[in-house]
Amino acid sequence: MESITIEPVVAVSPRDSKKNEWTSCCLRVDKNAVKYVVQVSILSGLIVFSATMLVINPECESQRNYSSLLLFCLGILSPTPKMS
Repeated sequence: MESITIEPVVAVSPRDSKKNEWTSCCLRVDKNAVKYVVQVSILSGLIVFSATMLVINPECESQRNYSSLLLFCLGILSPTPKMS
């Protein structure tokens, strides 16, 4: 008796690959990669700016503002703790 093997058919629709892509006239980029690069560059700029202002500006009032901005940016970058 012959054994029959059934292989699953996996079909990827063209719509799924287009959901994660941004296209223009001459450029095709991954949407998630662009979002990641923009978020990291803005956060890096804010961290550098607030650290620089902490060093340059000796006033207590402004140091309080820039240190809270710095800690906010670092809090966004750090992962949330998980209990296991």
